[in-house]
Amino acid sequence: MREAVDADLLARACAWAATSPACANETFNINNGDVFEWRHVWPAIAETLGMEVGPDEPMSLDDSLPPREDEWRAIVRKHDLRAPETFAAFVGQGFVYADRQFAYGAKRTPPTTLVSTIKARQAGFHDCMDTEDMFRKWFRRFQALRWLPSA
Repeated sequence: MREAVDADLLARACAWAATSPACANETFNINNGDVFEWRHVWPAIAETLGMEVGPDEPMSLDDSLPPREDEWRAIVRKHDLRAPETFAAFVGQGFVYADRQFAYGAKRTPPTTLVSTIKARQAGFHDCMDTEDMFRKWFRRFQALRWLPSA
């Protein structure tokens, strides 16, 4: 199980914390408010990208995607994207980060860590975000910016 936090939700929480007297000298945990497993969000991501979900197949993005750089360049050109033509310029260390988030190569499943937002809710911050909707939102935004092809 994992938790995520939407950047817009976090921004609203920061604005709330900066202006609410209940937040003076306090710290709060902020997340979307739900828990998820990657295998359950892949369908939402695939739908947004116009793709079908493939089988569960562990693989390292850091190992498998860089050799496909030429294919990415062709996608950028074909769809007239505004995205950089190199993975390094586009995702930086994102493949390494993703491998860790997906626990690729882990000898055992990492322990579940859940962070409570009860303190923030009790102090007055009640916003939340469905994680599947968050992924849809951001992938659609990347499509609108022409960083990724439309579905």
